[in-house]
Amino acid sequence: MLEAFVYPVSAVMKLWHWLLADVFNVAPDTAWVLSICLLVLTVRGLLVPSYWSTFRSSRKMLMMRPEQIALEERYGASLEPDDITAHEKALKELNKEYGYNPLSGCIPPLVQLPFILGLYRLLIWMSVPENGRTGSDIGLLNPDDIAGFLEASFLGVPLPAYVSMSQEQFAALGTTGDDVRAVAIPLLIFAIIFTTFNMFVSQLRSRVHMDWNERMAVRIYDLMWWLMLLIPVMLGFVGMTGLIPIALLMYWFISNLWTLCQTAIMWYLLTRKYPLEPHHLEHVEEARTDAQNKEAKRSRRSRNLQALAHPSTLPEVRRTIKAEKQAEKQALKDKKAEKKSLKKEKSKVRSDMRKAEMEERKKAREEAKAKSNSQPEAPTASDAPDPDQ
Repeated sequence: MLEAFVYPVSAVMKLWHWLLADVFNVAPDTAWVLSICLLVLTVRGLLVPSYWSTFRSSRKMLMMRPEQIALEERYGASLEPDDITAHEKALKELNKEYGYNPLSGCIPPLVQLPFILGLYRLLIWMSVPENGRTGSDIGLLNPDDIAGFLEASFLGVPLPAYVSMSQEQFAALGTTGDDVRAVAIPLLIFAIIFTTFNMFVSQLRSRVHMDWNERMAVRIYDLMWWLMLLIPVMLGFVGMTGLIPIALLMYWFISNLWTLCQTAIMWYLLTRKYPLEPHHLEHVEEARTDAQNKEAKRSRRSRNLQALAHPSTLPEVRRTIKAEKQAEKQALKDKKAEKKSLKKEKSKVRSDMRKAEMEERKKAREEAKAKSNSQPEAPTASDAPDPDQ
């Protein structure tokens, strides 16, 4: 499936290489290196509207959230058909007021992912002779294009070279391990720095825009802080021991630098175009405080520290804290079950409402048909009396 997205991406790369090498007479090595850079910038640039749609959707969702909660408090617990209808109508009006489309936050990532993966797949296929595709077309790039790419170099190091190559492989490419490391390691370090900083900025955005009442979202948010420590180590390990050629390191570096700049610019534009009011910030802070349960955690830490000064009380304190945690978990479980039950009951009420509406429409059609059939036919010209008689 990804091969289908390699075609448009390879077309962009072939176009840039043709412009640079044949039109502007750029040297072959420089043309291929610039083609990689321009390919990443072109594909990511074409996806900017999609990213902006995602950013804007999350911002509008945040701005709507206090009013959504107010509607939920007003209608959420009611199973009356009139209240359910009024709730749905109020939500539609709220979405219309803010210009928010619930699908606007879901579709853009689905559009972005295939092209990003197609870009990655093209570079890995072209850069690694061991991938088994040597001698065949890759998208719209023919074997001559691929051979020229494999012979190109960046700062004197061949684009398909990678750090974990054997000495024989280095010799076959006309380079050495020291030369490859001198180029690969700085690219890898900068790629890791930008990747980590992008994750940090993404966490800051999540801290503001996330719905803290969603337990799964909160868990993912907490997990990402731990992954921020783990992923740089993993990327460094893969870059130094895996099959990651210079061309792919260039992609990592340029793509993450683009993401960082794009995020900073879009975040600035969002804050200017859609500024948050004080009540939005208060809502976020209250929801985050409730979700993180800071007061309870602070109280437990304090009691644990006090118990350390009196070791005889430590078992009792720990039993009490354990019971409190279990009670909190049970309360969350009960709340989730209640919410699920209410949702199921509302679905049944909506289903009954739809059935009743369909019955009314069917009855109205039958009445209209019966009324049409019961009306006398209009007299024709042959039935009219003869005025001469």
